Amino acid sequence: MTAPDDRDRGTEAGGGVLHILVADAFQNLRAKRQRSLLALLGIAIGTAAIIAMVAIGENAKHHSLRQFQALGTDILAIQKDFAAPGLKAALTIQDADSLKSLPGVEVTVPLAVVGAEVAYGRNRASAAIAGVTGNVFQLAQLKVERGRVLTELDRHQTFVVLGAEVARRLAGQGGALDIGVPVRMGGYNYTVIGVLKEALPNPLLPVDINNAALVPLPGVRRVTATAEITNILVRKTSDADNRAILHKISGYFSEGLRARPVMVQDARQLISAMEDEMRVHTLLLTAIGSISLLVGGVGVMNVMLMSVVERRREIGIRLALGARPCDIRTMFLIEALVLSFSGGLAGIALGVMAAALYAWNASWVFVPSLVAVPLGAGMSIGAGVFFGLYPAIQASRLQPIEALRSD
Repeated sequence: MTAPDDRDRGTEAGGGVLHILVADAFQNLRAKRQRSLLALLGIAIGTAAIIAMVAIGENAKHHSLRQFQALGTDILAIQKDFAAPGLKAALTIQDADSLKSLPGVEVTVPLAVVGAEVAYGRNRASAAIAGVTGNVFQLAQLKVERGRVLTELDRHQTFVVLGAEVARRLAGQGGALDIGVPVRMGGYNYTVIGVLKEALPNPLLPVDINNAALVPLPGVRRVTATAEITNILVRKTSDADNRAILHKISGYFSEGLRARPVMVQDARQLISAMEDEMRVHTLLLTAIGSISLLVGGVGVMNVMLMSVVERRREIGIRLALGARPCDIRTMFLIEALVLSFSGGLAGIALGVMAAALYAWNASWVFVPSLVAVPLGAGMSIGAGVFFGLYPAIQASRLQPIEALRSD
């Protein structure tokens, strides 16, 4: 049996000393538990603030992207430019048909949106009345909960498909609106042929589908005589070049008698702009959380400086018995790390819980952030090292005789 060499003995001794220092750090912090608890609480709050804010920002980004994914990233929205000076001519069905003939365009959907009251018996609900064509349901990926959707055969009928929220309000508390019942809009009775499932809001749609009543486009003027087409949704083919399609659409609305001021929104451009905005928000929220962590770090420094003052005799004895200044420095740094690491663990749990609670309250799907937890833990440990270094250096500079005399 071979004896361990010096390197193995050094490793075992180093591990044993580290274990003793960590145990000693816990013992010293427990002896001043009230002061240590306050410093730990500061680190925990700072870490929780960073994790919660970054995680909430990530979940807001995820929720917004889900809204686009529900509709698709190959959608363009053409809208009448109401800010343009002069007469603003409406869009037409002919525009939608002409745009459909452009290379790279798969589907076009004209929409006319007005506001009106929907009545069913004694129940009333303010809703957006959207005049649509039958292909809007496929383009916007709308699903029915009961009944059916509108088709091109219904274009001259007084049929309506209700959004989930409108149907819920008309049915009353705890009820469900039956298919085939009449609802009144603009002085006409419309027959309910379908109720849609809950849909995610989408910035490209000019209307919140959940709070809308969808009727055939030719009959929307029954509700309001001044109704006009203000939006056209366009779905591109999978192989279409995005810039080329935008250029063709802009060219169509700038030629001769068809010249009208319009705004064209692209899903990919909106997603890119949203990601840039979310990135700025995440950095801002991290900076705000770092201020809270800074306050907690000051608390750690305060605890460690008080510990140095109260333990001058102990430090003097250790130095007199052969401890090196680097050993004293390591001892206090480990105490600061134990304090900040414990606070960091508590802060991680609090931050994740706060972010999950916020997501639940906002009706979001909570997605754990892969960045927030490592960032919060790393910053809490970094704060412990940074704010514990000065007290550790102060302790290591004490002279044994002066430290013993001060008692």
